[in-house]
Amino acid sequence: MKNFCLKHLFTITLATILMIGCANSPKQSKETKSIEKNGSIAATDTANLKSKILAIVTNAPKGYELIEMLNNAGASYMIDLTLPVENAEKMISKNSKSLGIGFYAVDTKYASVYNRGDMELKINKVLRGLVLDLGIGGEFEGIKKLNARITNNQSNKDSVKILTSLIFSEVHKQMSVGTHSKIYGLSIMGANVEALYILTQICLYAHDNYEFLELMSNQKARVSTVFKLLEVMSVDETIKPYFESMKPIMKFFEETKVIGDPELKIIAPQIQKLRNSMI
Repeated sequence: MKNFCLKHLFTITLATILMIGCANSPKQSKETKSIEKNGSIAATDTANLKSKILAIVTNAPKGYELIEMLNNAGASYMIDLTLPVENAEKMISKNSKSLGIGFYAVDTKYASVYNRGDMELKINKVLRGLVLDLGIGGEFEGIKKLNARITNNQSNKDSVKILTSLIFSEVHKQMSVGTHSKIYGLSIMGANVEALYILTQICLYAHDNYEFLELMSNQKARVSTVFKLLEVMSVDETIKPYFESMKPIMKFFEETKVIGDPELKIIAPQIQKLRNSMI
């Protein structure tokens, strides 16, 4: 069956960062000047964070690519490895919702390559809810029309795949060029953590896991992407614990060239612990 890949799910579009300044009045109080100065610093910090995030993810491995590799290696679809749609109700904070977008995007791709259109529809509904909860839904009016078309074409799996891909593409395009760099960075992070989790679990479950272990041995760049994102975003105290959990994982991949079953038993629980702490 023809496979419609979500090739643009995490496409990065570099954009000029617009700095908006306030007009200076002839007379300003010290308090006004202080507020403007602090605002300028905050704007600069935000711009720097966005620049760092985009620099990391521009050429980084994408979460959905690993799902395609697993499919090509002969892995089976295991629904128990995906994040239940009910978990979205537990995502209260902005950070958890942002991570959730990444988790569910990869789970959608996982369902897509195995022609599980039923799961694609369920997860798309959850993703739509997370986007709206984060207040970024209004930035792309076209998404409403696409969702309406999905509703009208539920019986056509190929159409659902294409339309879902277009929605993800538009969402992440707006994130990369807009003012939502933190949401963007966390969603990329969540996607790669979910992809790594699915890979490690398949390695553990498979009777003949040679090809999967070979894939596992080649995930240093993916792990490094998550590590670097956490490093630049760990100034947020709520993100810092994830960074601490990521440190031994990064060290493992720096020191381990080939991963076999003994090494898998060491790293799999660490990735699972990180993933579970994020959901």
